[in-house]
Amino acid sequence: MLLTFFRHATAEQHGLSKPDADRALVEKGEKQVLRVAQFCSLHQLLPQRLLTSPLLRAQQTAQLLRGELSGCPAPEVVDWLRLGTPVQTAGRRIESLRREADDVWLVGHEPDISALVAELLGIGQFCLQVKKASLTRLQFDNGTGRWLLLWSLPCALMR
Repeated sequence: MLLTFFRHATAEQHGLSKPDADRALVEKGEKQVLRVAQFCSLHQLLPQRLLTSPLLRAQQTAQLLRGELSGCPAPEVVDWLRLGTPVQTAGRRIESLRREADDVWLVGHEPDISALVAELLGIGQFCLQVKKASLTRLQFDNGTGRWLLLWSLPCALMR
C-alpha cells in the first residue's frame, strides 16, 4: 500500500476573528495546490482514495487538487484527520485502510502529520517537519510488516 500525506496549503493566519477550523486558503495556498496538481499529473501520481480533515483549509486543498488533477476521486471528509487526533487513533484507521485501498492520500495538518509519519516509521517525532503543501509518501512492506519512507517533497521543489 502507498500512503501519501498532503499537508494543507497556506491559509489565513492564526489569531484572526474567526475560529481556527474556519481558516481558509489564501491566494498563495491556491497557487501551491495548483503546482502540486501539475507535479502529480506530470509524474502520474493519482490517489485511489483522497481523505481529508474536516477543517476548511484541508477540505479546500483536497477540493482544489481534485479539480486540477484529472481522475482524482472526490475527497472524503474523515474526523480522525482533524487537528489534535491522537496518533494511535489515526494509526488504527490507517491500518484498516491497508485492507481497503492500494493508494490512499491524507490531507491534514501539522504537527499531526509529522507525528503520524514518525510513528509509522518508528522514529522520533522531532526528527521531521512536514512543510505546507508538501507531499510525503510511504509504502507498506508486507515482507517486513513496516512502513518505508519513499520520499518527501515540498511544494517549492515541484517542477
